[in-house]
Amino acid sequence: MSILFSNQGFCNCCGQQVTFSAYGEWLRDLYLCNNCGSLPRQRNLQYVLNTYFAGWNDSKIHETSPSNNYIQSVAPLYSSSQYLPEIVPGSQSPDGVRSENMESMSFADNTFEIFISQDVLEHVFHPRQAILETLRVLAPGGIHIFTAPMFSSIEKSIRRAELLETGEIRHLAPPEYHGNPVGDGKALVTWLYGKDFPFLLSEWSNAPVGIFKTKDRTLGIDSEIDEVFVIKKPI
Repeated sequence: MSILFSNQGFCNCCGQQVTFSAYGEWLRDLYLCNNCGSLPRQRNLQYVLNTYFAGWNDSKIHETSPSNNYIQSVAPLYSSSQYLPEIVPGSQSPDGVRSENMESMSFADNTFEIFISQDVLEHVFHPRQAILETLRVLAPGGIHIFTAPMFSSIEKSIRRAELLETGEIRHLAPPEYHGNPVGDGKALVTWLYGKDFPFLLSEWSNAPVGIFKTKDRTLGIDSEIDEVFVIKKPI
């Protein structure tokens, strides 16, 4: 694969001086750290944690559907889970992966100080319920820090699929899938978020929403859609 451009810089996802290389114009998925393979949105989330939440790695952290292992490697109180519909929430798969549904988690109230999700909310059927669940399992003052693609060309967010009471999926638009590290490797896109997404998040959570947009190629952070969102649970 040809390289569009390369540059030197510091990667927050592996904590090293590295070379970043862009393998195409869609930087969101093609501007990689040559050392750890991280993407711009992952590096932006890590940059926000490092810059604005000093000592974050000493917090009790849970991450749903983790996409890299850096946070786990530096945070001793870290735990993670995947959405495994065939496994009872709170139980483990045969290979030791905890099963959790972000819309209805098995954790007790006020369990974590930081909850992380990266590109998950566009794959849940009821994002409002998912946001409320993250706030429930967060301790007062805790944060949900996350990414989700938000398209400035779309005025109003669009539901693409809904889950019926029968358990069947009704597609409201032609099915679209993203990569999934578990199962059949496909994650159905259930929502397409537009410019109203921050206002929906604030409405669902009844809390302010922080938005971090970073452009800095010396940190490998440059892409079309790389916002990091932060919702803090009231104290």
